[in-house]
Amino acid sequence: MENEKVVEAALFTAGSPLNKNEISKVTGLKKNRVEELVKKLRKKYQKRNTALEIKKIGKKYVMQVKTEYSEEVRKLAPKDISEPVLRTLSLIAFRQPVRQSEVVNVRGNKSYSHISELEEKSLVDSEPQGRTKLLYTTNSFSEYFGIDAVKPSEVRENLTNKFDKSTLEDFFDRNKNSSEVE
Repeated sequence: MENEKVVEAALFTAGSPLNKNEISKVTGLKKNRVEELVKKLRKKYQKRNTALEIKKIGKKYVMQVKTEYSEEVRKLAPKDISEPVLRTLSLIAFRQPVRQSEVVNVRGNKSYSHISELEEKSLVDSEPQGRTKLLYTTNSFSEYFGIDAVKPSEVRENLTNKFDKSTLEDFFDRNKNSSEVE
């Protein structure tokens, strides 16, 4: 029972997804034992019906606020990504793979610095394509936002399913109409 609490504490304290190797290293437990305990904890959190969940994202686990409660407590969360940068990131996520030139056309010249910041945070990656770059989200993006998808098409589909059509249309209309970034 104490081992379970230590694994739970590790997930809570980390604040970001951990794989079984990382949990094992911190707790001193064997990897297969960590996996058993995480499965047990996930079931307990599902039965408890609380605002928290332990979610598996790829090969990692994260303790997070459930999606249906996240909007209400979002203002309390630390803001390590400014709103303009977040808007640029969302445009990339929904349209990926997308040319940097297209992002700049929609979001304005300041998006160059936004893209650099997102690359530094490993949320976006790029590959050269002629005189521009092709942008797409990374595994870190999926982990950061609690999306259980890695391929660009899966990420897009996952995001599209999380929002109603009118919200998405409003978002894209606002981005098309903004000639300069906030």
